[in-house]
Amino acid sequence: MKGDAAFLALHNSVRSDGETMIAGGGRSTLNDLRDKLTFVPIGSYGEGWNRFERGTSSVFAVHLCPTTSEHDANDISKVPPALYFENDNLKATLQKLQSVLDGSGIDDHAYAETLGLLLLWELRHAADPKRSRLKPVRGGLTARQLNRVTDFIDAQIPNEITISDLAALAGLSHYHFIRAFKDTVGLTPYRYVLSERVRRARTLLSNPALSLAEVALAAGFSDVSHLNRIFRKFSRMTPTAFRREIGWRLP
Repeated sequence: MKGDAAFLALHNSVRSDGETMIAGGGRSTLNDLRDKLTFVPIGSYGEGWNRFERGTSSVFAVHLCPTTSEHDANDISKVPPALYFENDNLKATLQKLQSVLDGSGIDDHAYAETLGLLLLWELRHAADPKRSRLKPVRGGLTARQLNRVTDFIDAQIPNEITISDLAALAGLSHYHFIRAFKDTVGLTPYRYVLSERVRRARTLLSNPALSLAEVALAAGFSDVSHLNRIFRKFSRMTPTAFRREIGWRLP
């Protein structure tokens, strides 16, 4: 493991024999690697060998690219290498990110981006809690910031909406924006965007001339399957069932 990006992995395996080494992070012959994490920063490298004789062995890994500024809240350049450590927050975030990629979780770009940002912060926090602790956001967003953000979301519902776009509109860093938005609205930005997409879909479903595919695209979902999955999470029914229910009320 060596490259121009940092490497963070969540292991799920038991080996009968093996040895792993990370430059600057030690050497291990630990056999039970379930729920263990490994971090290899840029400039370091990892190597080793394993013998697996039973069960299913897997590893979920992400590559973290360097930031452009040493003062960026996303910067992990000073996080040291670590081999087979445990951290519940990092584990939970990696599992959520894995669910996005394998299709079992929320399939939304803003949600995935939020998880990525959270992963960077948690990695810094795990390495040095004092340095990573963010200053509290006082008062949330101003009325002007909130209006700019919500107006943008309303106008861009059919298109891709990223946390970076929204944070830039508010003039805040990613982390401060996410926390300030939730403090003001009561929802994280990604959750709010999803709720607005569902709200738009509800309105569009009242038009019987629109197919489900047309509703999905107009509300910002990638396809009907995406629409069905998110709509059901928020409404506890499918779009088809919702359309059937409101059909009795239409003139």
